[in-house]
Formats: sequence, structure tokens, C-alpha cells
Amino acid sequence: MHEQTVEFRPVLRNTSRISRSKLFFAVFLISLAVSQTAVFMQTPQYRSSATLLTTSATDLDQASPAADLQHLGIQTEILLGSAIMEATVERLQEVTRHAESWEPQTLRRQFSVSAEPDTNLLHLYADGPEPKRLELALDAWIASYLKVRGDATAENSDKLAGQLHGQLERTERQIAEQRRRIEQFGMQHNILSAESGDNQAHARLQGLNKALNDALAAEVGSKAKLDTLSAAISEGRPVVAESDSQAMAVLLQQAEKLRDQMAEIEGRFTADYIALNPNLNRVREQLAEIERKIAAKSEQGQHMALQEAQNAYLAAKQSVASLKAQLNAHKQAAAEYASGFSEQQAMQQDLANLETVAQGIKQRLADIDIKQRQTYPQVEVVSWASLPDRPIGPDYPLEAGWAAGGSFALALTVVLLWEFLRRAEQPEIPTAKSLGWRPPAQAQPALEAAYYPAQNGLAGPTFAALPAVDGPTEMSRNEVLALYRGSEPPLNAVVALLCNGLSLAEIVSLSPDCLNAETLMIMVPGQRNLPMTAAVAHLCRLGAHFAEWPRAEALDSLLCSFAIDFGLPTPQVNAEAIRHTYLLYLVRQGIKLTDLNKIAGALSSERLQLLRRYSPALAGLPFQAIDLDFIPPA
Repeated sequence: MHEQTVEFRPVLRNTSRISRSKLFFAVFLISLAVSQTAVFMQTPQYRSSATLLTTSATDLDQASPAADLQHLGIQTEILLGSAIMEATVERLQEVTRHAESWEPQTLRRQFSVSAEPDTNLLHLYADGPEPKRLELALDAWIASYLKVRGDATAENSDKLAGQLHGQLERTERQIAEQRRRIEQFGMQHNILSAESGDNQAHARLQGLNKALNDALAAEVGSKAKLDTLSAAISEGRPVVAESDSQAMAVLLQQAEKLRDQMAEIEGRFTADYIALNPNLNRVREQLAEIERKIAAKSEQGQHMALQEAQNAYLAAKQSVASLKAQLNAHKQAAAEYASGFSEQQAMQQDLANLETVAQGIKQRLADIDIKQRQTYPQVEVVSWASLPDRPIGPDYPLEAGWAAGGSFALALTVVLLWEFLRRAEQPEIPTAKSLGWRPPAQAQPALEAAYYPAQNGLAGPTFAALPAVDGPTEMSRNEVLALYRGSEPPLNAVVALLCNGLSLAEIVSLSPDCLNAETLMIMVPGQRNLPMTAAVAHLCRLGAHFAEWPRAEALDSLLCSFAIDFGLPTPQVNAEAIRHTYLLYLVRQGIKLTDLNKIAGALSSERLQLLRRYSPALAGLPFQAIDLDFIPPA
């Protein structure tokens, strides 16, 4: 048992409370007076407004133009640009006759522009402390904008018209030159018309092609007729020339009629009677004569028809050969003509393109002269500047409230800072109450007698020789970290678990299933569950083997041996010293003793009294506010 000197430090509650109150109210009232004065001394601000429409109104039967956001953005930049600001200053100087000074930068800070959603309306605002001056400045701003924009529109129109006239002149010269080249080219290549069929070479080529096609058709027809006649002759069918076909038809008709009569006679009379009767026998003689004529006519007609077919076929072949020869002779001329005609067509297309360009330039010039507003939308002033009748700011009640709140916060901050500096000058001294010691009842009068003089003289006796509870040795944090980082498994795992609040007996009872790195929980078999520190979780992720622990005595011996080999200055290094160091780390943060039991398990009353000595003045913090990681995360 060792003794510790303990003295009672006077708190001076009444005096401190009065001092804090005076300090708080003094700071609060001074700050409130200054801030409220600053708020209500502010100059009121007014706003004058106007509205512009950047496109002209449409006819009744036409739909209104859609909102052009890009155009509105461009006009906003132009309105706030240097050119408009300078023009506005010049106009204001003229209107006020130099009675007042105007600056472009001042006007730019006072002016603002906002677009009406889904429309082509622009709202112009002028903010400042003088209402009449704002109205005058805003009207001058709008007038300057209209003038600058009108001048720019006219200048751009004239410039663009001049450029287009120059382009039109160059294009018309190119058109005239192209037409002259086309005429010369047509004369050189005998191209009289833009239509291919109107030119001699092309017409002759088409005639030869048509004649050749007709000759080929005639050749095919004559050859087919010759083959047909040859087949009929070989089969013994009667064949006559075209000139004898009518006579042959008459003979065949007569023969057919006589055969019918002869068949009727033979059916009625006998052959002998027919031979004796001259009239009946004459029919037979007439049929025989007709058949002889048919046979003679057929023989003669076969020879003539075959000869005619052969002559026609030969004539057709000769015609085809002649036309082919003429077409081959005309091919070179036709090819030259086709090439020249194609080139002339390309020249004609170039001429048409130039004429299209010229027509487009003429249309653009007409649009500039007639429909200029399509390129440069007109500006319509919907409403000119208004004279503001009430200020828009500042919001005195709101700012006064903020100033009062800021004064309160400032006073509170000053009091807290004063208390902090005061405590830093007079460090906390452990009292008997903080050590859990209460003087006996018979000693109260003596203690009070010793206490009150200390208030008056600012000095008092100290109470020493109070008994203290012995406990394990506390190690420094660097010593524990050196032991953890310099040791090897399983010694580093033991150090990490001791700095997680476990005792050596609880450590040797753990198995790998008791440590869950995913939920960051440690389950001590049959006792409690406690949160896992970052160092233990790191070892779990590295695959540390928390099983088959040595005996507790062996682990304690290993810790001491390693500390001696490592040259640690602490004379007594064991598991309980490391655990005690970790518990003191938690207690000094202000952990509740009930929450400490959740980490370290059930502790004896003597141990709790010992740990309580190190509790700070603001002890009893929530468990979530305590940092459990004595060993920094890897």
C-alpha cells in the first residue's frame, strides 16, 4: 500500500457563477448594441424594373415563336457588356447635363437581367439607394441598347449586302464564262443540242442499231422459212411458191369436189356401167386431169419456193453483214461523240450549280432588303422603367434576429474560452471525492474549518496520507506498441486481445469461431460479447491462428522475456499490466464504469476505485463516443 497526498481545492461556486454571468451579459450586450446599430444603419435599397421582348409580335393567324434560350443569353451578355454601359453613361451625362457623375462599373453592379421562363421576355433591373436615379439610369440603359442594336443591325446588314453583291458579281462572271466554254465545246464536237437524239452522230448511231436489229430479225425469219420448206419437201407435202398459191388452192378445191362426185357415182353404179356411160366416165377423166395439173404445179412450186426462201435468207445475211461493217466503221465516231457529249453534260451541270448559287445569293439579298427582321429580331419595350415606391432590402427584422443570435453565440464562446483558459492555468487536483474517500463524521468540523479559511486567503491545508489501492503497473503506449509490433504469433495476437479488454484466462479459452471479423464481434465463451478492435480484426484478416494457445503462465512468461530482450524500460511487464494500461486508456476518455464492464467484464470494487482516480471531470460519455482502438489500425 502506498500513500497519496490529496488536497481539497476550493471551487468558489458563487464567485465563479457571478463572474461568468457578468462576462456573458457584458459581451452579449456590447455585441448586440454594435450589431443592431450596424443593421439599422444600413441604407435601404430600391429596385426599378423594365421588360423587353426580343422578337416582334406575330400576326393573328400565326403561332407565337418559341422561346430562344441561346438568343436570350446572347442578348443578356450584350446588355451587360462594356459597349452598352459606356453608351448608357454618355446618354446619362447628356440627360443630366453633367450634373452627376456616372461610371460604367457602378452601373454594371447596379444592373441585372433575368429571362422569363418559356418566353422571349427579358426583365431588366436597377438596384440602388436612390429611386429616381435608378429610373433615369434604367431608361437610359434601354435607350442605349436600342440605339446600339439598331446601329449594329444596319452596319451588319450593309456589310453583309456588300459581301453578297461581290459574290454575285463573281458568280455571274463565272456563269458567262461557263456558257461560252459550252458553246465552243459544242461547235468543236458537233454537238448541236443538249438532247442527244438531236445530234447527227447520235442519230446515225441509233439508225444503224435499229437497222441492224431489223436485219437480224429478217435473217432469223428467212432462215426459219427455209428450214420449214426443206422439211415439208422431205416429208412429201405439197409446196408451192407464193405466186402460185392461189392457183394451187383452186385446183385443190376442184379436185376435192370431183372426188366427192366420183365417190357418189361409185356408190350408185357399178364400174362397168360407169365405163359404158360417157357422162359418168367424164367425171373420172376430169379428176385425173386435175390431179395431173396439181402434181405438175406442186413439182414446179417446190423448186420455186425453195429458191425464193434461199434467196431471201442470203439477202438477209448480206444485209446483216453490211450493217455490221457500217456500225464498226461508225464506232470510233460514236465513241468520240459520246465522250464529248458526257463532258458537255458535266459542263452543263457545273453551269446549273453556278446558277443555283447565284439564285441563292439573290434570295439572301432580297431577304436582307425585305425580311431583315428574320435575321435580326426586333426589340419591343413592353414596359419602361418604373419608379420604386418601397425598398426591397435589407430585411431589418431578419438581420436583427441573426445579429442577436450571433451576439449570443459570441458571448457563450467567450465564456467557454475564459473557462478553458482558467482551467489551463489551474490544473485539476484529485480530491477526496474523486478517490472515493469520504472523511468520517467526526472529522467534518475540522475539515470545514480548514476549508473556509482557504476561500478567504486563497490558501488552505492539504490532506495527505490517504490510503490508496495497489494495482498493476501502467505501461506507456509506445511500450505496448513496440511489444505488439516486434513480437511474433501468437504473442502479438495476445497483446492485441489484451488491448481489446480480455484477460489472459479469457484469451486462452478462445477458439477461431469466437472471433467474427465480418461483424467485428468477439464472443467470450459463457461470459459476454464485446466489440472487436481494428488490430484484432486486422490479424483475423491476415489469417492469424487463434487456437491451441499455450498455458496462461507460459504466455505471461513469454511477454516478460520478450520485454527484457527488447530492452523495455518497464520493470514489470505482464498480461495484466498491458490490460490495465488499456483500461486506463478507456477511463481517461471518460467512459462510464458500467460500459467499462462491457469491455473488461466484471471488475472488483477495489479495481474500480483504482480506475476511478483517472476519470476526467467530464466523465460519463456515451459508449459510441469512446475510441476503443488503443493500437492504431494497420
